[in-house]
Amino acid sequence: MPIATGHELEELQAELAGRNILQINHPTGPFGTKEQPAIIKSVYDKRIVGCPGGEEEDEHDVVWFWLEKGKQYECPVCSQYFMLEVVGPGGSPDGHGDHDHH
Repeated sequence: MPIATGHELEELQAELAGRNILQINHPTGPFGTKEQPAIIKSVYDKRIVGCPGGEEEDEHDVVWFWLEKGKQYECPVCSQYFMLEVVGPGGSPDGHGDHDHH
């Protein structure tokens, strides 16, 4: 096995076990609506997501945003809705929690 740490190591270990954890990087289902948002999977309670718009002529420049557990996000360009589905341990992606340090 090549030398790897962090997320790269997790990806390699999952691949050796026959799982593709990179599939969490794509929305599932059709174009997201308020009633049925596009589902984005994450091992954390929030993640950065990029919306490229719809298919072909409905594409737009990628709009980047934070998607958080329990909150829908509406793209300001194409009005697609997104919702986060936590498929891992949850928690903050930076490992320090979301509370302020004073």
